[in-house]
Amino acid sequence: MLFLLACSTPPVAERIEPAFIEVTLDGLAPGTREAPLPFTTSAMEVPVSVRTFDVHGDPYAFNGDLKPKVRPGLVESEPWISVTDGAWSGSISIRNGFGPTRIWLTDEGDKDEDSGREASWGAGVTEALWFASPTIAEFQATDDPETNQLAGEFATVRASDRQIVVTARSAAGFWVTDIADAPGAYNSVFVYTFSRPDDAYAVGARITLLTGIDQEYLASTQLSFPTLETDGTMLEVPEAFELTGCADDEMEGLEGTRVRVSDGEIAATFVEGSEDFADFQQYGQWPLTFGSCTLYVESGTTAPDFEPSTRAGQVIPRVEGMVKQIFDKWVLVVVDAEDIEAAASGPTPRGH
Repeated sequence: MLFLLACSTPPVAERIEPAFIEVTLDGLAPGTREAPLPFTTSAMEVPVSVRTFDVHGDPYAFNGDLKPKVRPGLVESEPWISVTDGAWSGSISIRNGFGPTRIWLTDEGDKDEDSGREASWGAGVTEALWFASPTIAEFQATDDPETNQLAGEFATVRASDRQIVVTARSAAGFWVTDIADAPGAYNSVFVYTFSRPDDAYAVGARITLLTGIDQEYLASTQLSFPTLETDGTMLEVPEAFELTGCADDEMEGLEGTRVRVSDGEIAATFVEGSEDFADFQQYGQWPLTFGSCTLYVESGTTAPDFEPSTRAGQVIPRVEGMVKQIFDKWVLVVVDAEDIEAAASGPTPRGH
């Protein structure tokens, strides 16, 4: 029996080192919760030192590559560092950190997959770097209209010392604008609550806490699964911003903002058989032209008595709505029937 037990004892697996990785900040003041470093979308160099240890906690002369990561935020530097004899010092470039932010280093194998070295999956992390949370404008402003600085993050928006006001509501959420910034400065966003918002978040309510999953839904930013607070203060809601153009960079800065189009026209070509009419039948969006611009308006559920399909060629004195993007289209979401000031039915020539 003893012989059989001895023969059936499994072999001891060889331990792959390093087991532990020590990552320390080199001379950088990490900020604090009360006095954080400023939020930045520009690359920031963070000096660190690295040492590797074995399973017993003794220094281990590791030679190989480690992969840097940061949570939350993005690594901007070379995605690998090369450690020699168990040590490395240098800078790791990061951006978009907010709140307590830590740099991680993990052994996931070498950059050169043909090196033959097996990964230990040891890891190490710095102490927290404390960054301020971004304002709406700071995380929204980007050259790429189909993303934003915190896309995919569970984001915390700077709110307690800002003037964030509910500007409009829908059946599934509400829009907010930080009126501490100028109109069109990327300072609005849609908060997706999945159902009609609580009455505490009425139009004009000041938001003092705003967090949520930052998502790009059809190229428009929204914060989903939000955590919200209001202090009960009511703020003045900004007037609708008058549109004079529709360049992508201008419209991106206005995403989530209430805007107005004066004397826009439903084109005479908006008739059955046209591409725009087919889109209207499928998606409920109708074209509104002003100057050289064409935007699309959603009004079917909020202004059901307005029937654009009977108004081809008509000038509409005023249309207001909340800006969103659906891929390559800019759309105005009409909030209620008063957002459309229509002339009498039938074509209305321009200038009359």
